Amino acid sequence: MRKLSFQWRITLMTALLLALTCVVLNLLLYRSGIYYFDTLDDYVVEYTGGRIPEGEASEDVVIIDMTPEEFESFSVRFTEELIAAKEKFGEKSWLITAVITLLGGVVAYFVCGRSLKPLREFSSQAEQVQAKNLTATRLNEDTVPEFRTLSQSINQMLERLSAAFAAQKQFVGNAAHELRTPLALMQARLDLYKKETHQDMREADETITMLSEQTERLSHLVKTLLDMSELETIPRTDCIELGPMIEEVLTDLSPLAEKNAVTLEQAGEALTVSGSDVLLYRLLFNLVENGVKYNRPGGRVTVSVQNENRTIVIRVCDTGPGIPEDCRESIFQPFYRVDKSRSRSMGGVGLGLALVWEIARLHGGTVVIEKSGETGTVVAVRLPLP
Repeated sequence: MRKLSFQWRITLMTALLLALTCVVLNLLLYRSGIYYFDTLDDYVVEYTGGRIPEGEASEDVVIIDMTPEEFESFSVRFTEELIAAKEKFGEKSWLITAVITLLGGVVAYFVCGRSLKPLREFSSQAEQVQAKNLTATRLNEDTVPEFRTLSQSINQMLERLSAAFAAQKQFVGNAAHELRTPLALMQARLDLYKKETHQDMREADETITMLSEQTERLSHLVKTLLDMSELETIPRTDCIELGPMIEEVLTDLSPLAEKNAVTLEQAGEALTVSGSDVLLYRLLFNLVENGVKYNRPGGRVTVSVQNENRTIVIRVCDTGPGIPEDCRESIFQPFYRVDKSRSRSMGGVGLGLALVWEIARLHGGTVVIEKSGETGTVVAVRLPLP
């Protein structure tokens, strides 16, 4: 049955339903016909010898003048003809049932084929969609209502897939660029080192230091990429108290804050969230670390937690130079940097905020730049209450 086409399935089901209907009607009609045949057979023809008893004469009485022998022969022949009529009635009834079922199946096949024409056109259009350009071919939405809704849904899905593939392509290109840059620096430095005559070990030390820094940068980049690829597999069923977690993050970043002369502060309510302890720690760590790295000397980073309309809002506020308005949405894209030279000098690979955005999404939340200016930036993470 699974190998049959949709058209044949509908045809067979229609023919079967029609056959069942005809069989039921045939049985009812046959039963009714036999009943009246039997009634006719029970009609009493009484031989009276040519005389009708007094009081029974009527206009409805048909008088047949025949001898007893003729009457007996008539009665036998009448019964035989009645039995033969029953058999012919049954045979013709079943023959008509078969013919109606066959004709109904044929009509159903062609009517079904006509009705499924939009589906074949839809299938033909879908086959023309190419993986290289998903939006080049759009399914026709000017069709029957059922397929119009389906066409609209598939067109929207193709647009989302195209956008996802474009983002993936850009991500791969940016990753390749980020990997190629330190490798090119390392290769150039090694080539230069081979060509020069070395009088002392200072140049060797500088080369080794540069290679070590670039190797560390590559390792950090690869580790971050691996972390991003494995986010979906991490369980998100922990019950986390945000207060102690924020305190732990600030403690871990206090050496960096002291080095940059930045003060770390914590404020807000003691709230609990459901999710991954590891991922949410990484989210907070990345936001606070960015606030410390790109802050002014003597600046401040404050992490606060509030319950707003049954939504947990975590705000990380810094006193840095701010983010340009045209960059506030792009900074959550992988490998995007507002100041590329400054980011690289600080060891950044452009994946920190992209990781924050992905972690927030996995927890059913969002992350936005709430406000930013010369006095600092406020990043707000909104997570649902457990």
